[in-house]
Amino acid sequence: MQTYDVIIIGGGFLGLSTAYQLARAGVQTLLLEAGDIGSGTSGSCSGRAQVCEGHLDPLNIALIRDGLKLHETLEEELGYEYEWRRVGLFSLLRSESYWQQWQERSAILTSAGIPTEVVDRASLQKAEPNLNTSGVLGAAYALEGKVNPFKFTRAYAQAAARHGAKIQGNSEVVGMEVQGRKITAVRTANETFYADKVAVMTGAWVAVTARMAGVELPIRSTHAESFITESIPNMIYHNIGFSDSYEIINGKSRAVAIGVHPELNGTLDIAEAVTQTDELHHGVSAWGITSMSKELIKLFPFLEKVRVMRSWGRPTSFAPDEEPLVGWAPQLENMYVATSLVETITAVPLLSEWMAMDIQGQPLPVNTDLYSPARFSS
Repeated sequence: MQTYDVIIIGGGFLGLSTAYQLARAGVQTLLLEAGDIGSGTSGSCSGRAQVCEGHLDPLNIALIRDGLKLHETLEEELGYEYEWRRVGLFSLLRSESYWQQWQERSAILTSAGIPTEVVDRASLQKAEPNLNTSGVLGAAYALEGKVNPFKFTRAYAQAAARHGAKIQGNSEVVGMEVQGRKITAVRTANETFYADKVAVMTGAWVAVTARMAGVELPIRSTHAESFITESIPNMIYHNIGFSDSYEIINGKSRAVAIGVHPELNGTLDIAEAVTQTDELHHGVSAWGITSMSKELIKLFPFLEKVRVMRSWGRPTSFAPDEEPLVGWAPQLENMYVATSLVETITAVPLLSEWMAMDIQGQPLPVNTDLYSPARFSS
């Protein structure tokens, strides 16, 4: 019998970082990933360590502020360079109401230790001279972070393995065995594994995975498409997005909320075309890449002749109240779940410590009831 203290299902940021924290604490840990390690939503994100776009509750602010600090030494801790760097974000403001909202939001974030400011159009144009600022009043500015998502997953995978965790890719979980209120076994197509506890961290697939154990979770998803350009001379100097991105896509069957993210190799990571659907897949559409290209050229006209090299899609999960879902599933005694964070990369270094402590039954330094799956229990 292959028996472990904890089986983690899902080889993305949350699963790998938690495997690392558990393994370094001496917990016998197995991680199962359906595809290649880091090949899901984690590997298909832009690599932003966001700081100013999430909820302003004290728990979320602590994760952002303190998680960001941990990134400064995390490469050394993990023994792997994942291209951590600090990058400025300009979140464009196109209405007086958003200008006022971000004045208030910036004050809250800055007082909490996350410096954020609102700059006028002239200052924005000086910082980004190739940006078309027509119709833009200014922007909210914050210094966020950036990683290479493939290297970030690899860093945690290798560090977890060094501490004794078994990291097993191409091992899709096809079923679970439940006795009473406990999962007793996890099955792949070829193997059966046994564990005291099971942690489900499969991103947008968390609801599907949990259902194998008879657990229903209120997770929904949208489908987002992105693309990357060929390498170009350095003519965009910050991450660029829109302050009203949520309103642009909310409630619409299809919408585009452009985000521009310069990479170290000169390429541009462009997000995102969003489709409202519960279908979970990695496909792309002609509509998505065409619509993103049109909106991108409005922002940066000089990009009109730049070639698109690759496009991809990914599902993005969310709970009904749009807070993360992190904690013990109330229907079973030994299933832990984690999904639907906004600032995942920023939070991972700290949140993985808390999740590993929680899984081991240790008291947490903060109250995380806001994220608990039990909040949806009737």
